Amino acid sequence: MLRLTNVVKNFGDRPILRGISLTLPAGQKVALVGPNGVGKSTLMRVIVGTEPYDSGVLRTDANWTTGFLPQDAGVRSNRPLWDEMFAAFPEILAVNQELREIEKSMETAHGDDLDRLVERQGDLYDEFDRLGGYTVEADAHAVLAGLGFSQDDYTKRALEFSGGWQMRIALAKLLVRKPNLILLDEPTNHLDARATEWLEEYFASYPGAAIIVSHDRKFLDRVISRVFELEDGLIHDYNGNYTAFEAEKKRRVAARAAAYSRQQKFIKRQQDFINRFRANARRASLVRSRERMLARLEREAVPPTEPDTMKLKFGEGHPMPAELIVAEDMAKAYGDRTIVSDVNLRIIAGQRIALVGPNGAGKSTILRVLAGIDEPTAGTVRRATVGYFAQDQSQTLDETRTVVQEILANAPAEWGEERARGLLGRFQFSRDTVYKMTGALSGGEKSRLSLAKLLLKPVHVLVMDEPTNHLDVRTRATLIEAMQVFKGAILFASHDPDLLEALATHVLDVRDGKAVLHTTDYAGFKERLEAAAEEEEVEEDARVLELEDEIEHLQQRREALEEALEALQGEAKVASQRDHAEVTSRLVEAEAELEALALAPA
Repeated sequence: MLRLTNVVKNFGDRPILRGISLTLPAGQKVALVGPNGVGKSTLMRVIVGTEPYDSGVLRTDANWTTGFLPQDAGVRSNRPLWDEMFAAFPEILAVNQELREIEKSMETAHGDDLDRLVERQGDLYDEFDRLGGYTVEADAHAVLAGLGFSQDDYTKRALEFSGGWQMRIALAKLLVRKPNLILLDEPTNHLDARATEWLEEYFASYPGAAIIVSHDRKFLDRVISRVFELEDGLIHDYNGNYTAFEAEKKRRVAARAAAYSRQQKFIKRQQDFINRFRANARRASLVRSRERMLARLEREAVPPTEPDTMKLKFGEGHPMPAELIVAEDMAKAYGDRTIVSDVNLRIIAGQRIALVGPNGAGKSTILRVLAGIDEPTAGTVRRATVGYFAQDQSQTLDETRTVVQEILANAPAEWGEERARGLLGRFQFSRDTVYKMTGALSGGEKSRLSLAKLLLKPVHVLVMDEPTNHLDVRTRATLIEAMQVFKGAILFASHDPDLLEALATHVLDVRDGKAVLHTTDYAGFKERLEAAAEEEEVEEDARVLELEDEIEHLQQRREALEEALEALQGEAKVASQRDHAEVTSRLVEAEAELEALALAPA
């Protein structure tokens, strides 16, 4: 169990947590919600012990373990993926590595040396079993497969993976550890639909507790049974999933508003009486009594109001050219590794092109080249004025500047601080936060600042890489609305199903080094994928039946040849042996193909 009592955290003279009290029993999964910058990540760091707090009490059960996946998580080590899974189990990792060394030495050892290696190998296998190595191995295989890794990935070094896959490695390491409490800050930002679905199923059977920050309502609805809302430095507790929380919060706000209204009417009546009879000596005692009553009255708190919605409208360049981006035979390579090639696109106003495909396929690379951030290795790209939103905000923000300095550095020369602060106010930056260093901002605040920078000049094309990552639900909805009314073209990569379904008019499918444009919305693209998958499954089932029939026929033929061999002599026997070898070889091939089909992911 986790228990916080009156936990307070200040940054300088700015209170973040004003007295947090909560209890989380073992096994319960909760959502932590609230606007960007309210302190959700700070509270998580306090719970895991990486952020000190000023006062209050934080208690957990004895031997309680925690694991935390922050927004910017990612494993960038030089270790192979498989070894990374054992990083939290150093004893098992050491045994595993020695076993590998012994297996290599056994290839050239002889006599007594070989005997010693075999004996040591047996001892190590016993030690591996005692340490729970086989259980960890099984868990690692299951988690890696669920998050989309293949066994071919096991020997790749972590730093060779793209940023999205490095986040998956960090998540996999956390899940393999099986802590009593898992804290996840936007875990689905870099997960595709299949990996997200697997994570939902994982939590359904996971015995530990979890605190999850996520903008993905559907994910929260399927995983959590309770909501902690962080508002004004305090926690408000709601039972039920995220949809139930939204409904209950509306009811509570309405009830508090009604109570506040009734109390204001009562106060007004009493004040009117006091004002009316203040000079009346006969009513003096009544007046004093009512004044004392009003003084003692515990005033109903002003009902909470929704925070000001971020005001966002992208400036559109004029005039609008007929073609906004033209890519011809575009290719991009890093060193001798080609990421994409033969990309041909003609993009016009009104198109909203969603880039989809596996993590690491090259979506971010294509966006960077089309936006002019990177140069193509081959081919050409012509473009009108582009506004670029990076997935990693550290690419576009100078962490040595304050928020207001970042705006002024990118604004027209005639802008002053007052005008910059006015723009930032539209993006929910308060009087205090405009002077924060950009490096100290939360993920959501960095995203809002980057969006504000996009408004500093009119553009013909928006190129956006995971634009809804780190945004709270309200800000995300505002962004989607602004993108829908933008009259230029938009190219965007996203794992956000709401954004994909609301915006995409075309889909650019990026995989295997190629980019194929589909002239359909996201729903139509998914239907095509499902139809293709069904057709492939039918073909695979037919192939399985064909192989099973062939294997049965080959087994019968081999048995017949074995019987014939016993009765034959001389040249006839040699010929039959040759036939037997050919049949056996084909039988092995067919069985291997059948096994590969059986092991292929669904």
